[in-house]
Amino acid sequence: MFNRKNNSNPGERVVFQTRPRFLANLKSTILKLIIILLIFYFFRSIMAVAINLQEYLVQMVQLPLIQATFYILVLIMILLMLSIILDVVLWKKKKYQLTNQRVIIKKGLIRRKKSYIHYNKIQDIDVYQGIMDRIFSAGDIEIYGGHEHTNILLEDVPNPREVEDIIDRLMGGEEVDFKPLRSKTSQKSIIEEYDQKFKR
Repeated sequence: MFNRKNNSNPGERVVFQTRPRFLANLKSTILKLIIILLIFYFFRSIMAVAINLQEYLVQMVQLPLIQATFYILVLIMILLMLSIILDVVLWKKKKYQLTNQRVIIKKGLIRRKKSYIHYNKIQDIDVYQGIMDRIFSAGDIEIYGGHEHTNILLEDVPNPREVEDIIDRLMGGEEVDFKPLRSKTSQKSIIEEYDQKFKR
């Protein structure tokens, strides 16, 4: 994940990699899930209303209102669930990389897209954080290049101020070396080593 060689440019290595903050990036997905839960919760009530309307409308016109209501509700729930799955897959396929030479955005499921900007081309950086973004500790970073339409947007980046600081340091030519957090297995081995060293 960190300090990997990037095959596209010789001498280029990834010093930091992340993806959008899950909850911040999937705000619309959370809304879809709430709608599914509301439909599921009120399913009986909606069907009862449809039955009452069917009895009233049967005298005027012959409409299959009960079956239509049932199929519409089920179709809405299926479409929302498929949309949620697609949102999660698209989130999983979106990556932000900071190498020692450039900022890279990779995204897309069927049609993959890669956008990047070299540090020497960056003119300005803007960080945006709304109320919800602050709750999720996320934000958007917009990076402007020297020409029109050369800006790239990193959406819902975790800890955007820290990422902005990393970009500033890389722009200044500093050697930035980030190490991933230790895994649980390496933590256990350190504890075991400590125990053996200080056992009486």
